[in-house]
Amino acid sequence: MKKATSQEVAELAGVSQATVSLILNNSDKITFSSETKERVLTAAQQLGYKLPQRKKQQEKRSSHMLLVLTPTLTNQYYAELIQAIEDYADSLDYRVIVCNTFRKPDLEKFYLDTFVGSHVDGILYTFLPSFPRLIEQIAVTTPTVIIGEKQADLSICSIELSNVSAGAMLAEHLYQLGHQKLVFISTPFNQLTLAREQRLEGIRRQLESHGIMDGLEVLVAERQAEQDSRDDGLPYEYSVGRQLTAELIRRESPATALIGVNDMTARGILAELTGRGFHVPRDFSVCGFDNIFSASVTTPALTTIDHHLRTRCQSAVDMVIQQNSLPHASAQTPMVNKIEYTPQLIARGSTGPCPARRAAVRL
Repeated sequence: MKKATSQEVAELAGVSQATVSLILNNSDKITFSSETKERVLTAAQQLGYKLPQRKKQQEKRSSHMLLVLTPTLTNQYYAELIQAIEDYADSLDYRVIVCNTFRKPDLEKFYLDTFVGSHVDGILYTFLPSFPRLIEQIAVTTPTVIIGEKQADLSICSIELSNVSAGAMLAEHLYQLGHQKLVFISTPFNQLTLAREQRLEGIRRQLESHGIMDGLEVLVAERQAEQDSRDDGLPYEYSVGRQLTAELIRRESPATALIGVNDMTARGILAELTGRGFHVPRDFSVCGFDNIFSASVTTPALTTIDHHLRTRCQSAVDMVIQQNSLPHASAQTPMVNKIEYTPQLIARGSTGPCPARRAAVRL
């Protein structure tokens, strides 16, 4: 006779597979309604479902496991972030499982259903969760930390960086160089990308503090599924930078400085400008966010914002370990802690003085 699976229990009870795992493993530690618990327990009994025996396997493990969820691996920022996590976790005898969701919520949920409950000792999110309420439930028994900004009402630990301040720093840097016509080029805004809008808000506020009310143009890619790579093999963010810069030039924009939502987008901007024969920074200044390694070796080197990536990743791992050291027997809600770091401007050769007089650029 075929053994029942947790997925079948979840379908019969009308809940997620992760909820089944959490309730059956820790029914006295999680804040679920008595009705939900009863549905899961009844479904498990009806199907004859029994939890896999993993205790002995866990006792044999010489190290702990961390689940790291990332939306992409083609953006160098996430590759460097994961490397920083793995380096530090390894020094503490923690092993890392990296799962690329390709920005697909269904794949994100598959990984949660697969690993939560018995396989991992903590979860590190490198982006905003697609299922915030589910993550809050998981965090009660599995320490969960977001490396980045989160929604104000999300009760999850986070290691943040002020993106509003980061945007203001770049805007002030460009203003001091004489630029008053800026363009912000970005991938789409949505409810899972707070950093993009926060960076834009910081730029806008800083310009307005100098009395510049109409000096910022915003170009955002069409709202469509973000893909890890295109047919040409280029990262999505890089391609957005090139495409929107080409559009900007065709429209004869009077802008003198272009800001990419991140360094990959800024590299696309830089490539499109230099490919069309423009000189950076004589004709245009270009800058981005993240301070990825390639930003320092482009020609010219890219002005950007440093996010203290390694330090933030170490803090995230430490936060998971700290939570694991606390007693959970009476826990009803996840521990919520927040650490916020201050960004740092890295001025390089891609930004320079605004041209004294420059007519709108034509093809």
